[in-house]
Amino acid sequence: MKRNKILALILTAALTLTTFVGCGGGDKKPAGGETKATVMNLELADIKTLDPGLASDVASFTAVNAAFEGLARTNNGKVEKAGAESWEVSADKKTYTFKLRDYNWSDGKPVTAKDFVYGWTRILDPNTKSTYIEFLSGVKNAKNFTAGKAKAEDLGLKAKDDKTFVVELERPIPYFEEMIAFPLLSPVREDVVKAQGDKYGTDPTKMVYCGPYTITAWQKGAKLTLKKNDKYYDKDVVKTNEVNLTVIKEMQTRYQMLMNKEIDAIQITGEYVEKLKNDVKSGKIAGLEQADPTAFYMIFNQTGKNKLLTNPKIRLAFSIAIDRETYVNKIYKRGFVSNGLVPTILKCGDVVYRDKIQEPLKEVIAQNKDPKALFIEGLKELGLDPDPAKHTVRYLPQDSSAFDKQSAEFFQNQWESKIGVNVQLDSAASFADYLKKTHDGNFEIAMSGWGADYNDPDSFIGIFKKDNGNNYGKYNNPKYEELYKKILNETDNAKRLELFAQAEKLLVNEDAGIAPIFYKDRRSFYQNNVKGLQYPAFGPHYELKWAYVEGK
Repeated sequence: MKRNKILALILTAALTLTTFVGCGGGDKKPAGGETKATVMNLELADIKTLDPGLASDVASFTAVNAAFEGLARTNNGKVEKAGAESWEVSADKKTYTFKLRDYNWSDGKPVTAKDFVYGWTRILDPNTKSTYIEFLSGVKNAKNFTAGKAKAEDLGLKAKDDKTFVVELERPIPYFEEMIAFPLLSPVREDVVKAQGDKYGTDPTKMVYCGPYTITAWQKGAKLTLKKNDKYYDKDVVKTNEVNLTVIKEMQTRYQMLMNKEIDAIQITGEYVEKLKNDVKSGKIAGLEQADPTAFYMIFNQTGKNKLLTNPKIRLAFSIAIDRETYVNKIYKRGFVSNGLVPTILKCGDVVYRDKIQEPLKEVIAQNKDPKALFIEGLKELGLDPDPAKHTVRYLPQDSSAFDKQSAEFFQNQWESKIGVNVQLDSAASFADYLKKTHDGNFEIAMSGWGADYNDPDSFIGIFKKDNGNNYGKYNNPKYEELYKKILNETDNAKRLELFAQAEKLLVNEDAGIAPIFYKDRRSFYQNNVKGLQYPAFGPHYELKWAYVEGK
């Protein structure tokens, strides 16, 4: 079935399955009286950091998005002015001039253009160790600055005055106005960061905030508490006094807490999806089911930690040995099988990428290549014993839950039975522990995922540049670098589309730099009285500004 047909089915299902109770319009009061201030309890994955410049996962970006106000904010898929009350773009589309509104930090000090200059410069500073350093590579002199060949004042980031922030780009970026709504690009107070040094983002009581909420408590690995920010310029539309973001690892526990009304919203996978669909139909709860611009794939540590994984034929063998249909339909029980990197719904200009470009791995699978034979070829190229049983690889799960264990054992079985290689399972104490291990290169093979930061294939293709901080496997091919350079300098979207396709095929087929597994869908379930809660396609998991629980 073609992807556009699948999407049509998703949207149809969403309209029939879902009670769309939370889509924007958060400033409207429900019929029957005034909205009361509320407490909202939501399930969310383990948060890694509260530092906007160091955040790299959906959970952390959810907290940052709630507590900080950047230039723009996404409301029901549309970029709206937020910290900037207006902006102008030069004729060559390389200079943006933002006029900031009057708004304050939680300690009463005004947010200024210097806070944006500092926050963005800090991301580009290699000493910060932001995995998103490439996100701002299009800023004038960014490359020279990160390479130590230019000073901070040489960057195209200027505070013309307290309320005027000017950004100069090296080249026009078609999706730049979507980028500025991403939580990463929040303002950051220099005095607060310098007072805490490396500990900034670890203790919420020593931070200041300028968003709809402040963060008052954080029990790492368990719960983060947000309180309404009374100094927020748009506080009148924020109806919820307190939001608790709670880590609930086991699916059964999430399900029971939702049905017992102990939690207001959860994400779910596996057998509980069908149960909750039936609960939606019976009116017990509400639900949201829609396409999501997120891809999951295996990453291979290509630094030589395990010599096997430096060979593209061996990596391809691991890739094609995976029965994706069984994993998606029997283990994960949601989403769609993927044979490429760029997920459905993402556009290149006005064109949906997957409507034009076939997933590259399908071509390899159609050739009926034997994964064991490929593996043996790779062993011979490396000068190693050609018997797969003489070799061992290690797989790192994403967490310690029962589901993660089940997934790990599935992949272990696939590779041992189809290739004959020995697979040992490592462990991650938590999702935050998994993130640290992959970031530090302490893995051999691991499942990884990426959600688009903006609506363009660049959000995925750019991850696998050699110097991208999120390229944990350290994939590196000069040909890929050259293709990406052409993409950056091309403004014709038809030509960009073809260049993206070439890069994706090189990554997935020829180099097997990753092994695509599935494209995620978005299935969230929540209480019937949850209103105004949004699930953005890009950035955070929840948009909380307009959310509240009716009747509490």
